Amino acid sequence: MVKGFMIDLDGVVYKGDTVREGSKEFFQYLKKENIPHCVVTNHSSFHRKYYSQKLKRMGIEVPMEMVVSTPYEVAIEVKKKEYHKAFVIGRQGLIDELFDAGCYVTDEPDVVIVGYDERYDFQKLTKAIRWVLNGKPLWVANPDRLLPKEDGFYPDSGSLAAPIVYATGVTPLYFGKPFRHIFEIALEIMNMKAEEIAMIGDTYETDILGAKGCGIKSIYIEGVQSNPKIDSKPDYVFKNLMEVLENIESIMGE
Repeated sequence: MVKGFMIDLDGVVYKGDTVREGSKEFFQYLKKENIPHCVVTNHSSFHRKYYSQKLKRMGIEVPMEMVVSTPYEVAIEVKKKEYHKAFVIGRQGLIDELFDAGCYVTDEPDVVIVGYDERYDFQKLTKAIRWVLNGKPLWVANPDRLLPKEDGFYPDSGSLAAPIVYATGVTPLYFGKPFRHIFEIALEIMNMKAEEIAMIGDTYETDILGAKGCGIKSIYIEGVQSNPKIDSKPDYVFKNLMEVLENIESIMGE
């Protein structure tokens, strides 16, 4: 029986700075009914506080502690491995999460970390390749090939890491959905079991397959992939969170 929700952000709750239909009402209902929930995003650009503040500006209340992002996931692993120095291809939010975990950006790293980076260039690529060839582990904040924005698609972390992977022949450690670790973090934060949760997402390759791999029910929001070529189907398909809200009693009753 579904007792709580994990909710993707980009494409589900909002698109860029535009709130999608039903998002406010859906979160208001969850809060009113004391239904456990957290947001889970693969986007590697921002610190968790950014998402909490952005959602608040949109009229949606989600405390920072209930935001699970790939920079936060990477920071948890950095702390676990006791890495204190990282060469980072990525934006400030990823750097800030690493800093909170006691890991600093340097050109003499313990680990090479690749996230979304609009200032990605040949020099960064070369440095990353050389450090990985010298034996430093390669971590990729999320496997996504493309990042959808209001004006179109941009190359995401998976694409930016691909030349490093090709050049070095190294298999990186990937973070984010569809891999199990980020779902486990979210379950721990909510203090819930996999069979009690439904994941709401708009990307089959990450949200839906990741949820299914962890024994979590999946709710697909149509948008990014209208005809995904994947055999494994979600448990539910809706146009937006308004439709999820309209069917929430039947979803949670099963």
